[in-house]
Amino acid sequence: MVGRLLPLGLLAGCTSVATLQGARPLEPGQRAFQVGVSAQYGSSSASGALAVPLPQVDVGLRWGLAPDLDWGLRAYLLGVRGDLRYRFARAGNWHFAAQPGFALAGLPVPTYLVMNADLDMPVLAEVVLGPRASLTLAGRALAREHVAWISNDLGSGVSGRYEFLAGGGARYALAFGRVGLGFFADGLANTTRGGPPWVTGGVDLAIGPRKKAPEAAPPEVAGP
Repeated sequence: MVGRLLPLGLLAGCTSVATLQGARPLEPGQRAFQVGVSAQYGSSSASGALAVPLPQVDVGLRWGLAPDLDWGLRAYLLGVRGDLRYRFARAGNWHFAAQPGFALAGLPVPTYLVMNADLDMPVLAEVVLGPRASLTLAGRALAREHVAWISNDLGSGVSGRYEFLAGGGARYALAFGRVGLGFFADGLANTTRGGPPWVTGGVDLAIGPRKKAPEAAPPEVAGP
């Protein structure tokens, strides 16, 4: 069983740090579905040890809570993430939002457990380029606690490692009715001694809410 699970762990980028949304939250009651595919380097111990990017898949749902506020859940290989997105400012075609999130990822196998807990704080600036296109720029700080536990015939033990990363990314999005297509790239510098940088890039597909029909113009009132 262990032999079957370990290759999965080696192929998985344990933490997803892709910028998959812009700064415009869903309206109250709206929902959206999204799938992202990417290659990630450095965000898992396997990727850092092998010095190669590894594949990652994100599947997410979002719900609109209130004006300027929504929340989302994202599942990815060996992990889950939840976040809130709040649009705190708007200026012309520019939208600005904070999207704090918390993620857990791990590989539990008999006698061995590896787990990461990440506290993530992206700040997003999105500019609407036209009726179909937008560009999002993201700044991000991430704090991780990494824990490894092992127990076998020789004994047991626990080790921990704290990491802090900072950087940013960009996402170019195109909209075709309810369907959206995005292209993203992100990079984070690792301030931990000996820690590799985290780099990711890929593409995502989203299915959003139906657009509201335009309000009808008031009828003209005939003059005397």
